[in-house]
Amino acid sequence: MGQSIDGGRRYEALDGLRGVAALGVLLYHLGGWTYRPWLMAHGYLAVDFFFCLSGFVLAHAYGARTMGWLGFMRARLIRVWPLIGLSMVAGALVMIGHRDSILMCLLMGLLVLPRIWVDDEDSFSPLFPLNPPAWSLFLELLASALWFPARRLSTLWLVLVIFVSGGVLIGIAYGMGGVQTGWDRATYWIGIIRTIFPFALGWGCYRVQAYVRLAAPAWLLALVLLAALAVPPMDYTATYDLVCVAMVFPLIVLLGHRDPEGRVGTICRFSGEVSYPLYALHWVLWELVLRAFRAVGGKGYPTLFVAIAVLLIIAGAWGVLRAYDIPVRRWLKARWPTT
Repeated sequence: MGQSIDGGRRYEALDGLRGVAALGVLLYHLGGWTYRPWLMAHGYLAVDFFFCLSGFVLAHAYGARTMGWLGFMRARLIRVWPLIGLSMVAGALVMIGHRDSILMCLLMGLLVLPRIWVDDEDSFSPLFPLNPPAWSLFLELLASALWFPARRLSTLWLVLVIFVSGGVLIGIAYGMGGVQTGWDRATYWIGIIRTIFPFALGWGCYRVQAYVRLAAPAWLLALVLLAALAVPPMDYTATYDLVCVAMVFPLIVLLGHRDPEGRVGTICRFSGEVSYPLYALHWVLWELVLRAFRAVGGKGYPTLFVAIAVLLIIAGAWGVLRAYDIPVRRWLKARWPTT
């Protein structure tokens, strides 16, 4: 999600796939918000793909770096916090008048602290009410913080982490009918397991990628990922989710080491750049687009409006990236160097 590939080569195909996954999340949420449950029905699995990709990216970018934990976390926060902070402020402005605890929600959101122990709401409320998708950003930061001091663990220990976390996730998936959980106060602990397993798989993918000679074109991997996210609802959701998380997504990551050229390369770079702002801001951008539509007398959720909303949200994410996120990160890097 909030990753960029900093160590040497960028793996531009994988960078582009992050944008495909962010689009999958957007369409999945739009399906729920506009009463189109068939729209990217398994788009929630894009979060698990993000976690897998994060394990690969961090191992590539920081696995051999000689820096302290504080410097590493400073680098991670500089990368992800500006958009988290913006999303929380924007969410507060959107939700003001609709929540009694708006200031507390804003403070905890700005500190990237999930509302786990707050008992003034229903237990199934979002961990970050001002920007519900931020739950996965928090867990990615937590996984990063735990991974860095353990990044030189032996492969044997890594395999043990994969098997133990995978075994627990299997029990969760079959007990709850899938892996679509971990985003609310009642199931936040499941989100930790949901993060550890694909993250460790991505970390393992980086360890073995030097021995993988096969590669697939970026456009083919994008189609496979979209197809996996778009599969209609089914009776065997738990099995399907586990196959995607444990097999399909790691395979996509392993086969994505061929850097595309020409027009495909340009598309991958754009997709990778816009992926994080698209994911971090799509909830609040949708709220703004919807309110504008209602303000001009729009009713319901017509197909044309939804299609235009998708384009406006992508354009808004790109605008925020260029006008806010990149300049702010550049300013922070100049004042708080990480090495």
